[in-house]
Amino acid sequence: MKNASGFPTLEGETDPFADADALSLPASVRPLAAAYDERIADRDRSLWRWLYRATAEFGLSCVEPDRVEHARSAKVLATMFITVVDDVAERYGDRETLAELLKVPFEHQDADPTRAGAAGEYVRFQRELWTALRALYDDGPRAGEFANLFRFDLRQALQSVDYSALLAQYPPLASERELWTYDAHNMMVLCFAGIDLAYSPSFDTAELAPVRQVVTRAQRMARVGNWIATWERELAEGDCSSGVVVRALETGVVSSAELQALRRRPTDDVVEPVVAAIRESDIEAYFVDRWRSEYDEAAQFVGAVESVDLRAYLEGFETIFRAQLANRPSN
Repeated sequence: MKNASGFPTLEGETDPFADADALSLPASVRPLAAAYDERIADRDRSLWRWLYRATAEFGLSCVEPDRVEHARSAKVLATMFITVVDDVAERYGDRETLAELLKVPFEHQDADPTRAGAAGEYVRFQRELWTALRALYDDGPRAGEFANLFRFDLRQALQSVDYSALLAQYPPLASERELWTYDAHNMMVLCFAGIDLAYSPSFDTAELAPVRQVVTRAQRMARVGNWIATWERELAEGDCSSGVVVRALETGVVSSAELQALRRRPTDDVVEPVVAAIRESDIEAYFVDRWRSEYDEAAQFVGAVESVDLRAYLEGFETIFRAQLANRPSN
């Protein structure tokens, strides 16, 4: 088990992904990234470059070496897919469009870009994006074997977005317990592992349970890092759904009245006192400790698996956490 003194800390981390903006996206991703820029454009392309850089850190070691780039490309497209759905739900609160986007990965349902009230261009783009992602996934030698598991995990990720949409509609619904239950799936880490398994002919299926024990904890680790890195920016946008902010409310660091005022009018004079109160509390340190706890629990399964190097997998998430901490606004 790793000594806690070697773990990432809130202060003094340097960004191991500082070179991400200089990277070129893979050939299978560039057309979709260009289409996104032209037709959606809610996010800057630097996000996809950052994610592509991150995929070098957390792939399962059992992926065939000549298929690693295929798996990394599929993960970038999967992130683009969930990001579009998430933005429709959280940025725009567009329930009509969201209802159609949630249908896209499931062939027995017909996502309709002409549905009244739906943003047709988003639905059309997502159908094209899913087709490209599915083509990459299906290229894996074990895609058919793990397809149902991949779809199951994708449903959980989409459910997490649906939960976020409910939070936007009913802010008092938020609780840290439910965020762990639903919101962590938004990170897609289980889906990413499913993509890797499709490209892993040497993986021993008998080891699936301990691998998922580790991946599930890694998904929560990724969620912690994302919460810490983004809560201040989200507050400035009137978004109070971060685990950091929800814990601040549940522990009395901020009040319900303060957050209600912030949602109505997220101006500097309203946001800054909330940010200051959270910064001065121990909430970020609490989540760093939670990350360490998840890491230690995951590490207990390392010796139970031979077909995957789970130690290297966990160390990749340590690198990602360092990048997330290095990019927090107050760092």
